[in-house]
Order: sequence, then C-alpha cells, then structure tokens
Amino acid sequence: MLDTAKLFISGNSQAVRLPKSFRIDATEVWISRNEATGELTLQPKPRPDELQDFMALLAAAPRGSDEFVPPRNDSPAAEPFGDWPLAPA
Repeated sequence: MLDTAKLFISGNSQAVRLPKSFRIDATEVWISRNEATGELTLQPKPRPDELQDFMALLAAAPRGSDEFVPPRNDSPAAEPFGDWPLAPA
C-alpha cells in the first residue's frame, strides 16, 4: 500500500501525520533507519503486559526431547588435525 503522509514540526521534533489507513494500534513504536536506502520503518512496540504474557507462554512450552534435538559431543578431538594430509616439503 502506498500513500502520502504530511510532515510537520511539533516543539523540537519532526512529526508525521499518518493517513487513517495506516493507523497503528499502539501507544509507542520502534523506529529504525536502513542506512543504505534511508528508509524508515515503524514497528508497534509491545505493551509490557503483552511481553510478560509471551514470556509466560514461552516458559510453559514443552521442552525439546532427545528425539527432536539429539545430544552431541562438543568436546574437541585429541588431535584435531590428525587426519589432514601433510603439506609437501
């Protein structure tokens, strides 16, 4: 969707008047800028209670099983380069 928004000064800040079709159901947004293109992105910032609800849901989720994520041995090999061919002299 593409539309035009008006910019104006409010105090010491620049503000954007969003068209009705772009209204955001939030009281705060995160803003980021793509340094390569200069594009700005607004993302609704979750309310604290939404984040707490998500964290509670995540904590209540079942843990992975060994079937899903099998155990692995991360200890280093005794001689990590032992099977490499020797460099020509």
